[in-house]
Amino acid sequence: MARRELIPRYLVVPVAGVAGCAAGYLAVWVYLAHPIAGRVYSWLTAAGALAAIVVLARRPGYRAIMRAVDVAAPLILLFVVTLFLVTAVFSCTKNPVMTSLNNACHLSGLTGDNRVPQIFAHNLLNRQPRAIIWDWQGSARPPLQSGAVLMQLPLAGAGDWRRLSYESLGVLLQVMVLPAMWGVLRFLRLSGWRIAVVLTMFVFTGFFVFQSVFVWPKLIAAALVLTALMLLFFNRPNPWLWLLGGAAAGLGMLGHTGVAFTLLPMGLLLVLLKRYRRSWGHILRAALGAAAVFLPWMAYQRLFDPPGDQLLKWHFAGIWQPSPTPADPSFGELFEQSYGGLTLGQIVDFKIYNFAYLIGHGYGGGELAGRGAPAELRSAEMFVVLYGLALFNLAFVLLLVPMLRRRLAGIADVSRLKLMAVISAITLVVWPIALYGPGGIGTTAATFQGSYAMMAMLYAVLGTILTVLPRRVLVPLALLQVAYTVVVWFLLVWWRHNLHWSYVPFALLGGAATLAGFWYAGRRLDASPDGAEGAPDGAALPARTG
Repeated sequence: MARRELIPRYLVVPVAGVAGCAAGYLAVWVYLAHPIAGRVYSWLTAAGALAAIVVLARRPGYRAIMRAVDVAAPLILLFVVTLFLVTAVFSCTKNPVMTSLNNACHLSGLTGDNRVPQIFAHNLLNRQPRAIIWDWQGSARPPLQSGAVLMQLPLAGAGDWRRLSYESLGVLLQVMVLPAMWGVLRFLRLSGWRIAVVLTMFVFTGFFVFQSVFVWPKLIAAALVLTALMLLFFNRPNPWLWLLGGAAAGLGMLGHTGVAFTLLPMGLLLVLLKRYRRSWGHILRAALGAAAVFLPWMAYQRLFDPPGDQLLKWHFAGIWQPSPTPADPSFGELFEQSYGGLTLGQIVDFKIYNFAYLIGHGYGGGELAGRGAPAELRSAEMFVVLYGLALFNLAFVLLLVPMLRRRLAGIADVSRLKLMAVISAITLVVWPIALYGPGGIGTTAATFQGSYAMMAMLYAVLGTILTVLPRRVLVPLALLQVAYTVVVWFLLVWWRHNLHWSYVPFALLGGAATLAGFWYAGRRLDASPDGAEGAPDGAALPARTG
């Protein structure tokens, strides 16, 4: 696609991620048909990947694309950040010997949700797809990450190696949000050094660190939705890009259905605003792309392993239904029952509670990855949207200064920035209203019950606003964010626990390489002709200042 100039180069890695996720999703169906067929498929896809690497290495045109900053930088950073986070997790355990994955310091004390995709994959491999996972139906949780696990199972080994391979794969999938964020910031036409600063701050937030290593498949869903955003709101009316964008959105839903809260405003803007709607034919192609990947899983939930609606009942009707059967009350019945027992005033109070929770009001506290005040900070960053945004919240203050607001026009594409801000704002309205509330862990607007695509857009929008600051102010601000996360999310987690020195040096090197990689990538982008590729429709870039 990049060779034919159908997509800009900053979309190469995210679109490759869409293709990889589609291959993983197909693995779910092949393994459902028969595990032997699935193993053959896994080996064939591995061989195909190796063959593709050989082709990329041998053909000059492909080599030139791979050397481009917009391809090489996010791809290399993807692996460097993954190495950093995986080795940091395995550097510290609660017990002297790791007996299970969640014995790692960063993963202890929470649910086992990070292992659900792995367990469902093993159930498929053992021809037991309907087996209950604790109190969950296999069909109640999206299957995308399980498909990726199935593709690497023949290569994963057993015991300690299987734990390491699963965590490494899971982190790699979540860190796919990094190339997507690179693409979004290029989509917003930021300069290289500004992209480097925003991404450094993003990667060194507690939100990113924890959501990457606790590998429930939520950040990969965000990466897919960000890719869909760039494809569907892209300036060139190529119908195949709309089909691909729809497929990326559908795959995002198969990663984590919380992104539906963000896909809703995206769809509404595409349909209602003519400036984004190329034609009804384009809209139809996007819808077909989404339906082609998502509807088969809905059919599986309803026909093969019904009812498959535990999350719907829990989040929107406020009723947790463990190990459900088709004989249990339907979602519609429970929804009517739950809201029928409330007065209008109570319903309004529930929704106000959800909105207040976004800024921490009603958050009851807790501890994450340890004990004491640092653990309480970590927990707050996981549960509460405002706390999770960390120093990015300073952008709200900058918006109050007219002079700084005016600088945005010379730094970024303001129309695209407003588009993402509107999508995020609508998500922040729809999500608390939709959740039942109040106070239950599955019914309240805690960050991890919502759309990580919205969170990623907020980081991109607020990070772009922060770049109106002079470099001499912005760089120390980024370093402050890095220092806070290194202390609170790494050093204080490791303190007084069992360190494994076969991993610690790699974690330290990985962290240093991550910072160096962002700095170098920003410099290379500013010095490269690719720096002008932020205008894929051929429009001139706005003048840049600073």
